Amino acid sequence: MKAHVHFEDLMTAVEVAERVEHFVRTQFRVAPSDSRFSRSQRLFDMGYVDSVGVVELLAFLSKEFQVHLPDEAIMADEFSTIDGIATIVVRLRNNK
Repeated sequence: MKAHVHFEDLMTAVEVAERVEHFVRTQFRVAPSDSRFSRSQRLFDMGYVDSVGVVELLAFLSKEFQVHLPDEAIMADEFSTIDGIATIVVRLRNNK
């Protein structure tokens, strides 16, 4: 019996990163001209996302990608960049 695979389940880290970047740029008003901003930039250290923003980001990730991020994932160094967040989300989605 074949398992039914939903298209959304096949999302890559690049696709997740695109959605997360769009959310961060929109929600936290990152100017398109901000040359420091990138998917590998540390969001919290550089002040793009603050402690209240983390809550908003977690809510977005949960709703957009249907994942629950455990404390270990949130506290991981990987969670500090868009690319890292995307990697975590894809890993969690693959382990559903």
